[in-house]
Amino acid sequence: MKNILLIENDKPTVIQIVKALNNESNSFDFAESGVNGYSMALRKLPDVVICNNKLFQDEFNVNSSSWRGDSFLSTVPFIFLLEKDSPKLENYQTSQLDYFIRKPFQSRELVKIFNLAISKFDTIKKKSDEKLDQLRGSISFLLPHEFFTPLNGILGFSDILIKDLNNLSKDEILEMLGYIRKDANRLKKLTENFVTFAQLEIIEKDQSKITDLRNSYFLNPAEAISTAAKKIAQNYSREDDISIEIQNSAIRMSEEFLKKMIFEIVDNSFKFSSKGNVVNVNLLSNDSSVMIEVSDNGIGMTIDQIASIGAYMQFNRSKLEQQGSGLGLIIAKKIAELHRGTFRLESALGEGTKVSILFDI
Repeated sequence: MKNILLIENDKPTVIQIVKALNNESNSFDFAESGVNGYSMALRKLPDVVICNNKLFQDEFNVNSSSWRGDSFLSTVPFIFLLEKDSPKLENYQTSQLDYFIRKPFQSRELVKIFNLAISKFDTIKKKSDEKLDQLRGSISFLLPHEFFTPLNGILGFSDILIKDLNNLSKDEILEMLGYIRKDANRLKKLTENFVTFAQLEIIEKDQSKITDLRNSYFLNPAEAISTAAKKIAQNYSREDDISIEIQNSAIRMSEEFLKKMIFEIVDNSFKFSSKGNVVNVNLLSNDSSVMIEVSDNGIGMTIDQIASIGAYMQFNRSKLEQQGSGLGLIIAKKIAELHRGTFRLESALGEGTKVSILFDI
């Protein structure tokens, strides 16, 4: 059954819509103002909103984009009822889920638009469910492995050191401590990424936090970028595989987020390229913009893999035995976009990957 929220104060129009769409597959909720309609939408989560556009504009001075800023209503189709003298349709800002019908209208015309809206909603919901199922599967597979593998290593070597310390040589003890440190750092990075991802998700939903973030300004990013990139090359024991060319220029981002973004992108390049393949880190600037580029000659990605970049998603894990939560690139992308940066990833299988991020000065 589809629940329809009808926001309209003209009784003849309400009666016409109910007669046209009233059947065993539909139910109705009614509101006579945009404010009441919005409150009801949050409580009832309708499948479709049919709304008098004039009521909506008069009370909110906005269109449905403000409703879709709320995650609960982001995929709800809107059918706007336009008055006879309303402006032309091209004057309205629309989304792929906005539909318009001008009064007076034929009932069959409304039924046709309603069916189109439901069809679009069902298609989007199906794709969303498929993505969610994929995400659930990825999370359920990755989280236990990524948390417990280093934890088991730490506990295992710790037990050996406690039980057999007197029988171990100094070199053996140092070797085990080295493994413990490596696993602890792996667990630390994993935890930090989950915390960072959660923080970015919170910021993304709070306009005041976004504003504060975008007021950040870093005057000397060259040293921070260079230090972060060299540190990753050192982590992979590939100090000779890093090439850095940076023009110093101010950038609208805090030092903390800049380092995190660079770390994740450069780390990804080293992870998916072999020793001897150079990773290039460049910062170019002009009077109006700053461009950060990180490129490698690694294994590259397919078009489908690029399109599937998201939290907890990893590629060719079984073949590459890679470690990590799959959060790195999506964290970098979120950081860039929250700072009004344009994030672009270009890649071809077997030909490497280039990440470019453009910021206005």
